[in-house]
Amino acid sequence: SLYQLAGNQCYLFDNLSKLGFKQNLMLDHNGVFGDFLKEVRENGGMQSPLMDQSKLPVNLLSFDGSPVYDDLATLNRWMQSPDIPAGGRSATFYNILPLHDGNHYPGQSKTADYKARGQKLFDELDAFFTELEKSGRKVMVVVVPEHGAALQGDKMQVSGLRDIPSPSITNVPAAVKFFGIKARHPDAPIIINQPSSYLAISELVVRALDGKMFDENDINWQQYIANLPQSAAVSENSNAIVIQYQGKPYVQLNGGSWVPYPQ
Repeated sequence: SLYQLAGNQCYLFDNLSKLGFKQNLMLDHNGVFGDFLKEVRENGGMQSPLMDQSKLPVNLLSFDGSPVYDDLATLNRWMQSPDIPAGGRSATFYNILPLHDGNHYPGQSKTADYKARGQKLFDELDAFFTELEKSGRKVMVVVVPEHGAALQGDKMQVSGLRDIPSPSITNVPAAVKFFGIKARHPDAPIIINQPSSYLAISELVVRALDGKMFDENDINWQQYIANLPQSAAVSENSNAIVIQYQGKPYVQLNGGSWVPYPQ
């Protein structure tokens, strides 16, 4: 059903556009594999043109040989873009894939080391966040991973295999960070550990939508995160469904019986 048309109220970026936010679309890849760019447009309501990728440095190649552009260079282009006026309201969708399986360095066929790629990505995000803070812009950044890489494996699947959407692969941390607020940031990150999904993220966006919290001298963070929509933990692909039942994961393979997921 995720690939069918939904009600208009479900399209976050489309709704932000209607509220006066200029829509922007960025990728650190060409979006060709799996018709990704087409799916973002058809299933995500993102109709804005793709941000210019010309002359961006290439650090990695995807498993299909297509370029994966340097994320810091891509983000810096966003910072300098005339399409993102410093005083205007905009909403940017940015999809990245440096941690995808099969990425390799140009001239090499071996998959690039995951730890090195992960360290580079977090270093680049940190550098971008530093510049964003210096810029004085009022920005809400939301980071949402697609899934884990199954680096360790478990009793059902060897390392790197993702045929079954197990909790260790699909239970991923999302993050929200604010820039340009007058109030003091909390001394430590605020952890939301109840079952959450895109509904909770959308609600956090809505609660920050009027921009008033950026100018408040003191933000009630607990009120901001209170009573978010909770989502039951369900992971599904064409062959398997994994759910949480009474605190334990259960799996159904190819429409068969439900069995406890081996721990």
